[in-house]
Amino acid sequence: MVDSSVSGAKAMPSMSTPSVSQDKDIVDKTKPPSAIGDVEEGVRSSFTFKMTGEKLDRDTAVLSKENPAFQRALSKQEVADGTSTLGDKREVILVIRGMIERLVIAEREPVKLGRFEPGRKQSNEIDLTPYGALDRGVSRVHAQLELMGNNLYVSDLGSTNGTYLAGARLEPNQPSLLHKGDDLLIGRLSVQVMFR
Repeated sequence: MVDSSVSGAKAMPSMSTPSVSQDKDIVDKTKPPSAIGDVEEGVRSSFTFKMTGEKLDRDTAVLSKENPAFQRALSKQEVADGTSTLGDKREVILVIRGMIERLVIAEREPVKLGRFEPGRKQSNEIDLTPYGALDRGVSRVHAQLELMGNNLYVSDLGSTNGTYLAGARLEPNQPSLLHKGDDLLIGRLSVQVMFR
């Protein structure tokens, strides 16, 4: 046994403790992209907790329409001039917080976007939880992408904080045409939609 008070001896750090970097551009792969407690400016951080068996569940954060961070995110949306036509099955790329989600959408087989429980996610669901969805006001089942007649559409599924396209809030369950490069706001989570 080594006494760390002896000159020249160093205490060894615990192997289970990840190193902390002061460089904000370095991502610590031992942590999820956005921790549960990572609350952004203007988001009400008082959540309702429910205990269901061994799982802890939090309700969706309710965003204020007057929230400056929400208004900044909304103002960044622009109308894209890209194409809107696809085939009967296409690869769609979602760019979310600098990360890419690739998916294949088939005609009349919608893909749901939201926060889904690990292990219970279906193949036609994209879980936005790793992108900080909870703190950005994304509902459990928030929106869906659907390929109809060679065009890609987005629909809000009655979410708490809404889905926005080109700065306009979508009416629930009313499909809106997407163009290549369109930016969506799902709650306050920015998602860029790309396809070929």
